[in-house]
Amino acid sequence: MKYFVLLFLLGISCTGFAQRNHDQDIQDSVIGWWSNNRFDHLKPQTDPIWKKKEVIVNEMVKWMKASYTPVGGLGTSSRYINSKGYGVDFLVWNVSHDKEWTEANGNFKPIAEENTKFVMAANQLFGAHPISFINTGNEFYFAIQPDGYGADSQKNDRRNGLDPRIHPNAYRYITRVNDWCTVYLAPDNKLPWIPVSKGELLEKAEEGLQKVLEDKRKQVVSQWPDNKKSQEEALDYFEKGDIAKYRKKIQELKSRHANSLKEAAVIRSMQPNMFSFETDPDIFKIDNYAKELNQAYQVMKLDATIMAKVNDVTPLWVAVAFPFENKENGNQLFEMYTAMSQNINYDYIYNYFYDAEKIKGKMYSPANAVALKVRLDAYRNKTAGTQSLIAKKQGNLPAGVVLFDDFSQEQVGGKPAGWHFSSTGKPHIISKIEGETRNWLKLGYGNELSPATLQSLPENFSLEYDVVTSGFDGRWGANLTMELKGSKKGSDGVVYSSTLTTSITAGNQSALEANHDYRGELKIDLLNYPSKMDYNDKGGYFNVTQPVFTSTKRKVHVQLVKKGQMISMSLNGKELTNSLQFKTKYGKPCGDCSIPGGLVYNLVIRNFTQEPETVNCYIGNVKISKL
Repeated sequence: MKYFVLLFLLGISCTGFAQRNHDQDIQDSVIGWWSNNRFDHLKPQTDPIWKKKEVIVNEMVKWMKASYTPVGGLGTSSRYINSKGYGVDFLVWNVSHDKEWTEANGNFKPIAEENTKFVMAANQLFGAHPISFINTGNEFYFAIQPDGYGADSQKNDRRNGLDPRIHPNAYRYITRVNDWCTVYLAPDNKLPWIPVSKGELLEKAEEGLQKVLEDKRKQVVSQWPDNKKSQEEALDYFEKGDIAKYRKKIQELKSRHANSLKEAAVIRSMQPNMFSFETDPDIFKIDNYAKELNQAYQVMKLDATIMAKVNDVTPLWVAVAFPFENKENGNQLFEMYTAMSQNINYDYIYNYFYDAEKIKGKMYSPANAVALKVRLDAYRNKTAGTQSLIAKKQGNLPAGVVLFDDFSQEQVGGKPAGWHFSSTGKPHIISKIEGETRNWLKLGYGNELSPATLQSLPENFSLEYDVVTSGFDGRWGANLTMELKGSKKGSDGVVYSSTLTTSITAGNQSALEANHDYRGELKIDLLNYPSKMDYNDKGGYFNVTQPVFTSTKRKVHVQLVKKGQMISMSLNGKELTNSLQFKTKYGKPCGDCSIPGGLVYNLVIRNFTQEPETVNCYIGNVKISKL
């Protein structure tokens, strides 16, 4: 997403990276605001008007902190004041327990570059693009994404559940949903944006060609400062080429649209410049695909009268803008969106600027304050309950067992305690399976799952688990993939690493019986580094058809044993292979299939089922023992 501060800030990304931290205790935790002001560079103001604006941006920070407490991330604020606007850029950052991202006292600090932006500001446009080549100091023209604009059909699909007017908390005010969800507060609910007609836009575009030419003149002078001839030749070529071409096109557009020049200018270009004024395709022609996505951009302006008021203390409008986030995007982002839409007290802020008598003597308080407290308390209670359950699970382990989980102590429909995973994407859910006892964990597609209570496996271990597939008619059933990674520094100073990946897929029983196109298999990949093998032969592999996990035999017990430098794999108690049987990709005996001594693995579990929307993958009775 991009936003635009009136006249000068022309493109700053607001969307953060997907959460990479898989600690569920973080994503369920109420973390709050960073006490460090590293990102706030506003100095105390001396100009009388700007001092008043400093008071206002300070209030904006207070309003935000009263309305929104970051969950699963760390909040920061950056105040700014300039000649055309003022406000606060807020960020919620990803955090991690890694030492790199914690302070000396153990508190979190932001993970670099992993953040999501939201804003409260005066005189700022969102989802808008200036038409720079026609703008002057007295007037400001821009094209703005319409309400309901969609970048693509996939983005529109992700908006399922979004109230087109954001939330009843904002219904009294002007709302717009495009790249941003924005609530605009303006006197009497009227924005000072003036619609521009086709005729005016074409007139200004023709006048703007001279500005483009002058900009080109500066460019060629800078490019050839000591060569007047080259300057003149380049400028003449540009004037007789592009400038003449688009002057002619603009004249043709005037003639073509002579009967509709008084109509509002709605154009096909979101970021218009001189080259947007095409006749084929016509700048005013919106094709059917663009109409479906609401990709038609009205041209607006701020005239000289409005521009003269831009620097006033009282803003022309106040905008509160934030990206739409749903539950699948994780607790961090969903709580931010929820607070911004439901708990910002838009009534108070409106009255603060435009009807001060209504709030005289009143302190700011969030909207829907009771619901806000209930949500935050639920996160706090969940975190406390999860920690209690984890302790209970760890308290009754038999000798030699370092982890056991049959998920029997959790509530069906909840998430598993004692496991790291991301709350973004498809969730892992405690479930029941018809015909099976106890609870099972239904794995969300692609979502990494790793034990929170076991940072690394013992050097020698047995890893056991049951896998269940739901019923299926296609060629593939559930797939469960285990990835084990580890590294150690040898006495020679070399870092030795090993990656062991196992994958089991259920196949269709009828294809097995017909001996045709059966896809039930067990795969193992082992890659050590540095390798003793030739480049083309790196790694050891094992791939075999397995007949015990199918559409009718829907449960299988898997055991992976690592002892010394060797590994073995068993299904339903029968050894299927060991590392002595691994081959290279080209069928040669594996020359590098032993695990370096002293190396320990960590574990990540994933569901890579081919048809995850219709086929479920379950895991249960996970047991890790030290050998």
